[in-house]
Amino acid sequence: MKVGDKITLRIDGLAAGGDFVGRLGPFAIFVSGSAPGEVAEVEITEVSRSYARGRLVSIEEPSPDRVQPLCPHFGECGGCDLQQIYYPAQLAHKTLLVREALRRIGGLGEVEMPPPLGMEEPWAYRNKAEYFAGRDGDGKIFLGFLRQKSHEPVPISGCAVQHPLNEEVRRAVVGLVNLHAQGAEEKNALVKVISRVSFASESACVTLVTLGKPLFLETFAKALMEKIPQVSGVCHSATRNRRGVPHSPAETVAGSPYLLERIGPWSFRISPDSFFQVNPRQTAVLTQVVEEFAGVGEEAIVIEGYSGVGTFLIPLAAKARMATGIEESESAIADARANLRKHHLGNTRVYQGKVEHILPRFAARKWHSGAIVLDPPRRGCGKGVIAAATKLGPRALVLISCDPATLARDLHFAATAGYVTKVVQLVDIFPHTWHTESVALCVSPAS
Repeated sequence: MKVGDKITLRIDGLAAGGDFVGRLGPFAIFVSGSAPGEVAEVEITEVSRSYARGRLVSIEEPSPDRVQPLCPHFGECGGCDLQQIYYPAQLAHKTLLVREALRRIGGLGEVEMPPPLGMEEPWAYRNKAEYFAGRDGDGKIFLGFLRQKSHEPVPISGCAVQHPLNEEVRRAVVGLVNLHAQGAEEKNALVKVISRVSFASESACVTLVTLGKPLFLETFAKALMEKIPQVSGVCHSATRNRRGVPHSPAETVAGSPYLLERIGPWSFRISPDSFFQVNPRQTAVLTQVVEEFAGVGEEAIVIEGYSGVGTFLIPLAAKARMATGIEESESAIADARANLRKHHLGNTRVYQGKVEHILPRFAARKWHSGAIVLDPPRRGCGKGVIAAATKLGPRALVLISCDPATLARDLHFAATAGYVTKVVQLVDIFPHTWHTESVALCVSPAS
């Protein structure tokens, strides 16, 4: 097999990263834009010793789960991977992706996986958009998303998974920046626009990420807030390159940098630099699963690692005798403390620092916790964090993960410490993408 060859391939399933995989004998071939269960003509674009990659040329036998994508930019924009697949089938294939990772990477046997918890209406769910700036043929600025497997911005006319207010912000920012940015240097300064919306208050905070600090910021901020009254704050963050990694903390240009979001009965202050789940509707579902798995009662002591602004910590603390959070981000710590004060939770402490540094100190002091909840970034917890957590002897160890591979690895570490994975629940926070969010409950042998 070589680059340029065209082959007929039956597509078997979804692979991590959003491609689909078919096989010629033991040789795996990854194809984007296909669908499980269909036969397709594929042109080979890359060949390695153990796998190949290809592009979809034509469909010879369509998958029974194939549907017409809603978005006209699907296939060019890299934001969604699965719009061509019927939504219930998306959930089924994501479940298989997680189950296979548990088996192959975690070395786990048959783990209970209840039906995935999806959305009734899996559109307009994203509270946060990161629009990248590009130039059209006339030299005017546009805002869009990155092309598949590329750092090149693609202009868009709309996005069906974003909250409508984010899209209103995008359109307004394009007009105002083209109006107020003077000269080539200022126009080239804009790298990215981050718009985050509160579903509860229907308000938005907008952050401009630029090279340096352009002169038009204050004029722009005033004009944007006048044009869209729901924009409650405009911030600015500098970056060193066009990939748009923003400097933290963001600087407030106008209005308030804080948004207030509500998840169930709880409200949360969120700063521009703080992490918050992108799907508030499904975050309410996720929180219920975490509470159920943790099983915290009024005599319990609970610890949460990577506790953020308190999304899970606050509901758990309300039921517990004592709660402790660990979070590295300075802005998230400030938000969490403000949220704890607002809800009058004096039984809770938050420590700022890396979980891999602080949790082992708790273990060395022979602390004990009835439940430990860990919600790490995509890289997962790692062996040291899991070892420290299990030394604290929790009845329930709850892991929340957006990556099946690192979840499986961490569950393997827990198993070597004697903790049994009892159940893994998939909550679909990211419809129409390959990304997953899973909650795993591990129990000690004594439970």
